[in-house]
Amino acid sequence: MTRYFTAPLAALILAAATSAGAQRTTQPTRPTLPERAVRRDIPLQPGIRRAFAQGTRDSTGAPGRNYWQQTVDYRIDATLDAPAGVLHGSETVTLHNTTPNTLDRIVLRLYQNYFKATVQRNDYVTDITDGVVMEKLVVNGTPVSLTDDAHYKVNGTVAAVTPAAPIAPGATATIEATWHFSVPRVDTLARGERMGRFGDYLYQVAQWYPQVAMYDDMRGWDTDQYMGIGEFYNQFGSFDVHITVPGGWLVGATGDLQNPTEVLSQRTRDRLALAMHVDTTVHVVTAAERGASATGAGATLTWHFSAPHVNDFAFATSRDYVYDATHASIPGRSVIPVNVLYLPQHTAYATNNTAQYGRFALEHHSRYVFPYEFSQGTIADGPETGMEYPMIIFDGPGLGVTVHEFGHEWFPMTVGSDETRYGWMDEGFNEYIDAAATADFEHKPEVMAAGAELYRRVAGSELEAPMMWPTDFVGPNATMTTYVKAPVVFYALGGVVGDSAAHAAFVDYAKEWRFKHPSPYDFFMSMNRSLGRNLDWFWYQWFFTTYTVDQSIESVTRRGTNEIVTINDRGDMAMPIILRVDYTNGTSDTVIQKASVWFAGGRHVAMTIPLRGKTVRTVTLDPDNRFQDLDRTNNVWKGTQ
Repeated sequence: MTRYFTAPLAALILAAATSAGAQRTTQPTRPTLPERAVRRDIPLQPGIRRAFAQGTRDSTGAPGRNYWQQTVDYRIDATLDAPAGVLHGSETVTLHNTTPNTLDRIVLRLYQNYFKATVQRNDYVTDITDGVVMEKLVVNGTPVSLTDDAHYKVNGTVAAVTPAAPIAPGATATIEATWHFSVPRVDTLARGERMGRFGDYLYQVAQWYPQVAMYDDMRGWDTDQYMGIGEFYNQFGSFDVHITVPGGWLVGATGDLQNPTEVLSQRTRDRLALAMHVDTTVHVVTAAERGASATGAGATLTWHFSAPHVNDFAFATSRDYVYDATHASIPGRSVIPVNVLYLPQHTAYATNNTAQYGRFALEHHSRYVFPYEFSQGTIADGPETGMEYPMIIFDGPGLGVTVHEFGHEWFPMTVGSDETRYGWMDEGFNEYIDAAATADFEHKPEVMAAGAELYRRVAGSELEAPMMWPTDFVGPNATMTTYVKAPVVFYALGGVVGDSAAHAAFVDYAKEWRFKHPSPYDFFMSMNRSLGRNLDWFWYQWFFTTYTVDQSIESVTRRGTNEIVTINDRGDMAMPIILRVDYTNGTSDTVIQKASVWFAGGRHVAMTIPLRGKTVRTVTLDPDNRFQDLDRTNNVWKGTQ
């Protein structure tokens, strides 16, 4: 290869050649760099910086002095054409512009477009439909042309509506819409995608009405597409919903039933009343009692539900449902009904006594986090066997799934995080509280990081995405990133501050953000405040990177009356050093070195163990694997036995 030099470089080479043999000058010594860099803050994205500047969020992790959020109230009338598999709906929505901004457009979510052949998805479908068919749209009394992109532009599952006049701060807008859609079919041996129908006899209906999208202080309108894996980011508001179904069909839904005397028979109402007073499960409607004897009279019945403060609405209905009920005692609040609607051929709901699973879940989560905020809880059988909406879960008959889906009533149905971008703030936090509930129910020790093996399998590889990546784009290990890693992080946090302190700080965060919309930064900073220390170094490593821990015992050396244990940190994640020292006399000590020992950038630390006349049998590094050390073959040193 021919080598070319610039003129100045050629001159330097020539000068060096002509002075051969001359005394060489000493090169200046380069400064010694740390063996690795340890970042101790978290990167702040533009949205949270704006929120701090505007005072809507606070660097303590609390809602700011100027915090605001919109409220959206829905009045919906829905009619199910069961034989055709079509739901017809009309709604009047009142949007309260409680923001300081003038809104020149309104963004609507059309979730049923997910089932159209032409939309972008990253999850499965069970049926291809025409999506939402909008029939009419009116804003503040002015009809909106559904064929004019300047006023109504649909992009996948999102529609942008331009009203005739902008909506000023403090004003309200009234949106009237009429629509219909085909409820997606699901084979009885398949699982529905969050909803669906079995034939023409059972319907789980969710993501079904034109919904005003989130508008928040960090990004304005939320226009992220619903692609399947990432879930929702919804406004809080009220729902007043009338659902017309065939006579003899039972309905479970978000909210409280407002007209029980019209839609339920006296026998059904009497048994529901009994369920509020006995601890056993009451069979409200048995298989032999299904149909007209369980409901009011009429070829069709309109069920009226009201929910004063929720972030979504869903329902389930079937001609074949049987009905079990019990109640849950919510600490400091009241006794609420727990309902289970299921097909009689799915016998596990009865043999497992799923109603009592539901009762246990609501009561335990109420004690472990904060009291359940809603007035009832319903479990509904159907094609989707693990999905949550306010006050109703589409749920299979198992303990784990019931504990998990009802856990979502806290995250995100009450603590309203952005599931689309940060799925770990609902799924991961839910898994964390589920571990405590399941252990309590089974009378077993809590396994906080039960999925740690799944984490270690991909940790630090190109197949792991940082937790702060949007949920829809974390790749093939979305389950690990979204569900598994958050409990792993809490287990590691317990190794830093103690498990009880970590849990107490988490509860403080959850209580402070009830019926509000926290970001990850609010969580990090709230935890810092509650724990009384800056843990940004911890949050950065676990949430913003895919760093891993690989500490090892390099040597153990006797020095006088002490044992000197030298630790080598081969990984990128700087975590505390936890040593358990076992002595030959049967006693043991735990010695801890804070993570700050690594902050200067070194990779070697010598720890002094006073022997006090004892002899060391073994030294174990991170004995409980709090930090998921990827190579534990070098974590144990054995002395002379």
